This record gives sequence, structure tokens and C-alpha cells, in this order.
Amino acid sequence: MDSQEILVKNLVMKVKQELFSPDVDLVSLVLPSPYDIAWLSMISNPHRGSDEPLFKGCLDWVLQHQTTRGFWGDDDHVPTIESLTSTLVCIVALATWDVGHDAIQKGLAFIHATTEKLLEEQNNSFLEWFVIVFPAMVELAESKGLHVHFSHGSTALVEQVFQKRQQIFQMHRLVHSGDQQQYYSPELMQYLEALPAEAYDINLNETLLLCQSEEDGLLIQSPSVIAYAFMKTGRKEFLSKLNSIVQKCGFSVPAIYPMDENLPRVCLVNRTERLGLAEHFMAEITTMLGQVYRSYISCEEPKSKEKHAMPLQLYKDSLAFRLLRLHGYTVSPRKFCWFLHDEDMMVYIEEHHETFLSAMYNVYRATDVTFTGESELEDVKEFSKRILEKETIKDSKNLVGPSSMNGLQDQITHEISIPWLARLDHLEHRKFIETKLEPAGPWIGKDLSCRWSKDIGLVDMGFARQKTAYCYFAVASTASHSSLSYVRSALVKAAVLVTVADDFFDKEGLMNELEALANAVERWQEKGLEGHGKAIFKSLKDFVDDISWQFFKQNGYDIKSYLQDLWHQAFVSWLKEAEWSKNGHPLSIVEYLQVATSSIASQTIILTAALLLDTPPGLEILKSPQSHPLTNSLMLLTRLLNDIQSYQREQEEGKPNLVLLHMKGNPNLGAEESIGIIQKVLDEKKKEFLEQALVNNGINGDDMPKACKKLHLSCLKAFHMFFNSTNAYDSPTELLADINKAIYDPLRMDAQGILKKDKPKSLASYGKSQTTCVVKVQGNLRKEFVAKPYFGYEVLSLKLRKPTILRDFGISRFASIPATGVNTLPLASCTRHSHFACVMGSW
Repeated sequence: MDSQEILVKNLVMKVKQELFSPDVDLVSLVLPSPYDIAWLSMISNPHRGSDEPLFKGCLDWVLQHQTTRGFWGDDDHVPTIESLTSTLVCIVALATWDVGHDAIQKGLAFIHATTEKLLEEQNNSFLEWFVIVFPAMVELAESKGLHVHFSHGSTALVEQVFQKRQQIFQMHRLVHSGDQQQYYSPELMQYLEALPAEAYDINLNETLLLCQSEEDGLLIQSPSVIAYAFMKTGRKEFLSKLNSIVQKCGFSVPAIYPMDENLPRVCLVNRTERLGLAEHFMAEITTMLGQVYRSYISCEEPKSKEKHAMPLQLYKDSLAFRLLRLHGYTVSPRKFCWFLHDEDMMVYIEEHHETFLSAMYNVYRATDVTFTGESELEDVKEFSKRILEKETIKDSKNLVGPSSMNGLQDQITHEISIPWLARLDHLEHRKFIETKLEPAGPWIGKDLSCRWSKDIGLVDMGFARQKTAYCYFAVASTASHSSLSYVRSALVKAAVLVTVADDFFDKEGLMNELEALANAVERWQEKGLEGHGKAIFKSLKDFVDDISWQFFKQNGYDIKSYLQDLWHQAFVSWLKEAEWSKNGHPLSIVEYLQVATSSIASQTIILTAALLLDTPPGLEILKSPQSHPLTNSLMLLTRLLNDIQSYQREQEEGKPNLVLLHMKGNPNLGAEESIGIIQKVLDEKKKEFLEQALVNNGINGDDMPKACKKLHLSCLKAFHMFFNSTNAYDSPTELLADINKAIYDPLRMDAQGILKKDKPKSLASYGKSQTTCVVKVQGNLRKEFVAKPYFGYEVLSLKLRKPTILRDFGISRFASIPATGVNTLPLASCTRHSHFACVMGSW
């Protein structure tokens, strides 16, 4: 183990101790909220009069955490619209105790200089939380004798916010039927400290009852609301809750308390996986998801269905469902689909769709793992997609919303436009890392390191599609775990062999040459072969010998005869299709699929490589791949994907194709109608496949190893990518941008080799914390090295009161852990040291 590997190992151990250790308090991973801390700092000590703060540590926190630019916020360098409200309440807290006079003046100067810009960035789409809280904090500051002076350009915008607040209050105001007293609806109780006095002065106790329930105690999870309620009433239950918050969180009070500890758990696992770091923390992820699973199945629906808490609840439960399914747990979607049976809640979500965007984004992502017969998930997919499309439609019409939502809108557009099964993991990891980053410019990378197909002459045949780079790209981007180096190599070689041999049978070979090659594969002897047929057989023989030898070294017995038989099945199917094309043999759909599901050769590629897994599949599957439900499903799905997108080319070449056969059997239907029918079958079969691939022990109790199932899923994702909406596999240019991004293109870095980040746009909610890591790549093999390790403190940023953009992490403690790469490919290079930089920040 070299020094770099030792460094990476030590860094991984440090992250495990700081994030995944059983001793870690999950609440400590949540970002502190300047807004809520300031409210706690304003509470007087009830035992020592009004001259001393009850939580002096909170006041000290406020004094110590003003940025050099004069604001308080989650990002030390870039103010957001949330910085306006946080800064106002922080200077009020300082004025309350007559301390920090310079800080107060710096804060007021920040408000004067920056309000116009931050309000303009909202594009006249101010979110409800801001419309309610900002005017109230301005009024509170004025009541403390602090003159909040706005610039001339911002005056009209500020007045607009005040007017919108009045409209919201009129809409939410309720009238008590008995004495015509007015009070506000429960949804506004989460903003209690920002509501006008008349909202609660009439009957404060009755208002506060709206914040409580006999079963759960306080329904409101906002420390600022609890602090305000105590200051107004002095009631012991509020003081007890405040003491509990400080005891649990220290003086770095979060925006949510109490918090379901499964929320940071699922967020931590989600971020780890989306960054491509899961391979370093598999045992820890398994432990965390086990805890989440026990909680998830303990009740079918959430105990509380308070509307203000629903965005966070739906976010957590839908994310938990997706992660649990992907890791083989049997879980019901009812936990987050219940609102489909609650008409009032559906209407509420529609009316407050911006508040539910993050929740609906994760609800939609949860439907990626829909199994057969789960109509509830189909319904929730349709509903969540409708909510999400409101934002994409708004963007397409230039009816832009707050700039703070641009990142989420990009994620939504990406999610809706490309099915999950058609997205490759490695590219998804990079996209997640580089959100809001732009490449520094073109870079001419070195050639792919492993040119096996060129060395043995497969790329020089003239007739075959030159798809070596495509194969490397697909394999590297779907099976990128560092332990799968030999498996990746086998997958690429098998895919190249299949492409060349299939083209030889389709285009180049004469019937006698094709028959001779198929017979040679059956005999496993090259006698009688010449030209291209001989080269293909020699390449296949060398490849099978190599796989057999590697398997023997690992397991102690020979499997060459099984591999020979597996490949022979593919050659027989190619020969049969060549005979059909030559003779014009009339086919039924059943007859065609019996051969075509074998000739697609996805099973040949995947099972050959699977033999090199630590836990390979049983050998009987090599004799009859279609006998295993999962492999049989893969064979059918890959054939359907191929045929839908390649029927025009195959019609010109006189080859059979499922779309063409369906049109022939249904002459009243056109191509689009036939494709639509086949697509419905494809969609249903994908659900069956996912259940077989994801559920432990499968739906029929099969014993295929989990790693082999995952390889099947990776294979389907690669085929889905190639044949999603076009035949990208046969296009010479369509995938070039993705290939460059996956293998060559660097991320932006400064002169010190640290990733540059564009100036972030304001966040309307959920603060921002970003950090940087660098992964070094040397030569052709990925070397995991961290140039500038940084270990911060904040991992989870949540704002229940402002739930539009729920960022699950500002992963400072992940900085310096390398993202999963590809051992056989140079991932990127943009400096002479070939650094591959990754930002682990917000989305």
C-alpha cells in the first residue's frame, strides 16, 4: 500500500468517525440557524430579571458569526435572501442587550447596500416565508430604535413585499363563529413570531393551543416560535422545550427541533451515494438503512398530518422508500402516497406547489423503483410530475421564479426529461458534484489506455461499427466501483466482440463463412476459418481463455466449457437471423423473440463478466440464461429497447424487427401506434425486472448473488441510455459530449488546483455550505489522493419554515474523500498533475 492509499484510508476512517460512528449525535450534523439562535438570545433570564440573557451562549454565537461583509447567513461569502431576515433579527438581538454596536452598524449597512439586488433576484416571485418574516423583522428593528434605511432603488420592491404580506394575511384569516374573534389559520402558526399582534393578543392561549396536541406536544418545530411563545407567556412547557434544545444542540441551534433522526440518516446516505462515495462506506450505509427500515415499517402512515410539516415528512419518507428499495428492502409506498386519498391535502399541495417542490422532486424520484401492480405509485408519479412541470413550464415561458430555485429547476428538468434507467451512474455523480459549474474550456485528453480491440485487430476490419469508446464509456459509467476493474474489462471486451461479430453476421459475411464461424465456435477449433471469421474466433478464444483462467485462480475450478456454450448460443442466434434475412422467411412474433432475445447478447456480455465477481452466479445459468427470471427479463428488455429505436435501419437492411412484425400483423396500425403498444409492454416488464433485481432473494426466491443482480441492472441502464429516445449507439456524434464529460473534460480549477465555483445564486430557503476536494488521477490508473483535506462541522441544512429547496447536505466532512472513478480510464486532466476536482456542495 503506497502513501497515497494510506492517506485515503486514513481520511475515510476520519469521516467514518465524524459522520457514521454510533457515538455521533445526528442533530449535530444540522447547520445552525442564525435566525433561530438570535431569537433564543433575546430571552431574558426569568430568575435574574431582564438584565441578563437566559442563553448567553446564543448571544455570544451571534457576536462571533457575523461575516466580514456584515451579514449573518449559512454561506460566509455569498449572501442570500435569507441573509436579510437573519441579519435583521441578529442586529435586533444585539440591540436588545446593548452590545455589538459596530456589528449593528455593519448589519444595517449590509441591508442598505444589498436589499435591492437580493430582492431583484427573486424575479417578483417572493416565497411565502419571506413575505411574512421580512416585513416583521423590519418592524421589529424599527421598534428597537434601529432605522432600517433602504436604498432608493429597493423602496418599491420592499413596499411590494409588504403588500403581498397583507394579501396573505387576508387569505388565511379565520373568524371564530361564537364571538367573531379573529385569528390566523394553523398553517401560519409556524410564523408566530412574525404575525401582527392582533393575531394573538385577543386570545393568546387559544392561539398557542393551535401549536400543541395532547399526543405529540408541540406541533411547531421552530425554535424561534417556541422562544417567542415563552417570551409572551412565560409558560413552563415552552421553557422546558428551549432548555431541551440547548442541551441537545448547544448554542448552535438548528431551524428544526425536535427532528426525526431518520431525516439526517437518509440525507447522509443519499448524498454519499450521489457523490459516488458509497463504496467507502458500505457497512455504515447498511447499518443506517437498517435503522431507517425499522422505523419505516413501524407505521403505515405518518402519525401527524399537519400541513405545515408535510413538505419535510414527504421528503423524508419518499427518500427513505427509494433508498430502501434500491438496497433490497421490502417496503410499501403507502408511507408517502397516503395523500392521494386526502383531497384537501392534494389541493393544498397544488396551491402551495413551490413549498412542496423539493418534496415532490423526491416523490417523483421514488417512483423510479415502481414494481408491477403498484398503481398507487403510478398515480403519485403523475401527480408529482404535474407539480414539477409547473416550474419547467414557467421556465420555458420565461416566467422565471426566484433565482434561488434555479438549481432545483435544473434538477427537475433533468429528472423529468431522462428516465432513471437511461442515466449512467458515473455521469450522474459528476453532474451532482459540478452543479452550477461550467468547464474552464476544451482539453485534449490522452487516448483511452486500454486499446485491446485495436491490438487484436477488431477495429481494423472495415465493416464493423467502431464502438470501443462507446463500450468503455457505458461500462465505466455504470459499474464504477473500484473493486470491479476486472469485471469492467471483461464487460468492455465482451461488448466489443458482440458488436463486431453481430455486424459480421449482419453485413459482411457470406452464408458459408457465417456457417463456418458458428461451427468453429461449437467445435472450439479455428480449422477451416480465414479472414474476418478467423480473426473473430481467435479474439473470442483468447478472451474466453483469459476469463476462464482468472476464474480458476479465484475459485479453483475450470468453467471454459460453460463459457464456450454461452457464446455458442449467441452465434447460433446470429446465424439464424442471417438465414431469415437471406431467405425472407415469414416470422411470427413468438418465433422472432425466441431467437432475438438471444441474439441481442446482453446475457452473453453480462454473464461472462459476472464470473469475475467475488460471488459469481451459478454455472447452470450459463447453459440456459433464459431459465433465470432476471436474466430472461434483461434479454427481453434489451431487445425491445433496441427494436423500438432501430426499426427504420433494419427495415432498410431487410432484417426482422419486432416493430415491423407488429405492423405486418396489424396492417391498420402505423409505426407510432405499434411502438406505443410495445412501449407499454416494455414499461410493465421494466417494473418486473426492477422487483427481481432489487428485492433480496427475488420475487421467486432465487439465489442470484446481489452483486450479479446489480450488474444486470447496470447492463439495462447502459442499453436504456443507448436506446432511450434515439438509436444513440449507431450515432457517430450523439454521445460524444457525454463521453468527454465522463472521461476527458476537467472541472474548473484555480491555480492551486482547487475547484472553482461560480458565484452561487441566492437561496430562498435552506442555507448553503460548500467545500472542495481534489482527486488526483495519474497515468491510466485512478489514484485516490486528496490535495486539500478539510473537515468542517455542518452536514445537513434544513429549514422547516422555508421548505422550497431542501438541500440534504453541505458536505464539509466529505471533502477529501475521492469520488468513485474508473480504474482503466483517465477520468480527467486539467493540470500537469492531472487533478480531477470535485466540489461537494449544495444542489
